[in-house]
Amino acid sequence: DILHELENKSCAYPFKYINKADKVIKHPIDLFTINLKLKNNQYKSLKEFEKDVRLIFRNCYTYNNVESEIYHSGEVLESVFNKK
Repeated sequence: DILHELENKSCAYPFKYINKADKVIKHPIDLFTINLKLKNNQYKSLKEFEKDVRLIFRNCYTYNNVESEIYHSGEVLESVFNKK
């Protein structure tokens, strides 16, 4: 499945867990939390799942400098996600 594919990318490590609360990111989310929500049947639709995954990327681009490795990793993961 797509979540498993994203989690197993070598560039996914910064997105697996939220490191800390931050004033810049109003709605933090990570791959671990999305995985838990899937396992607990908390998504009522595919759109809700997609919204959370896309929130990871939006948060990444908001928080990180466009020239940073993490920003680039977000772009790679988003590209993988967009192909599905």
